Amino acid sequence: MMIPEALLSSITGVLSVDAPRAPRTALVFDSPHSGLQLPLNFHPAVSPEMVRVASDTYVDELFESAPDYGAPLLRAHFPRSFLDVNRSDQDVDLEMIEGDWPHPMRENAAAKRGMGLSWRYAWGDTPMHDRKLTVAEMEARIETYWRPYHSRLESLLDDTYASFGTVYHIDCHSMPAIGHALSPDPAGTVRADFVIGDYDGESCEPALTDLICTTVEGLGYSVARNIPFKGAELVRRYSDPAKGRHSIQIEVNRRLYMDEKSRARSDGFTNLQGAITRLNAALHDYVAART
Repeated sequence: MMIPEALLSSITGVLSVDAPRAPRTALVFDSPHSGLQLPLNFHPAVSPEMVRVASDTYVDELFESAPDYGAPLLRAHFPRSFLDVNRSDQDVDLEMIEGDWPHPMRENAAAKRGMGLSWRYAWGDTPMHDRKLTVAEMEARIETYWRPYHSRLESLLDDTYASFGTVYHIDCHSMPAIGHALSPDPAGTVRADFVIGDYDGESCEPALTDLICTTVEGLGYSVARNIPFKGAELVRRYSDPAKGRHSIQIEVNRRLYMDEKSRARSDGFTNLQGAITRLNAALHDYVAART
């Protein structure tokens, strides 16, 4: 079974898809926060390095073996603090907008912290912009980046579901080693090596969560479930376990593979990448046994 060419095409500066390099399985991976390319029409009040502090740097590379196990890997190319596809398009932070926002809104704790659809802060209490955004500017970010990413992910999931009668979505992320002022856990909280989020058991079958946790622990890493991250819009939006649509979020602690200040890979990168490759193999075997 081949993925249609249209679903593998890149959109410059927005997204790309790595095609499966092995017989296709019911797995789909995405890395929504690993993008580092600053859009040409983006003029933040901070340095490019500050914009990228929130990015899940190298996560797409940590999981790049996914196509070797029959899964497409969707990558975002733009920084999450510019536009976060793991938020609803209704999670606009009104404190950032000049004038009245004419579209539906919802209450969102992340937006109140300044981490909404576009980030109010680059990091901590440092403003991302030196002025408010116009309605047209925010609408353009949504139309140019949010909608294409969601459309592509939804199409990959739907195509896989049509081929196998089920789909397993692996949403790939990284996290700072310690909780901070913008995070849901208290500042200073020391985090586990991996956090596995299944939306408090609602976004995928329990056996999948158990498999990931057991595999990761067997590789020598500490694991937490749903604390402090249970999954966000991408897991919530595209999961329906009762219909065979499973979605789970994997958060990898950055201290395992990079220097959080310099953003450079550490000596641990290769070992962690190898461990994640073994996890991807376990996911392949799990899914293959069910399809």
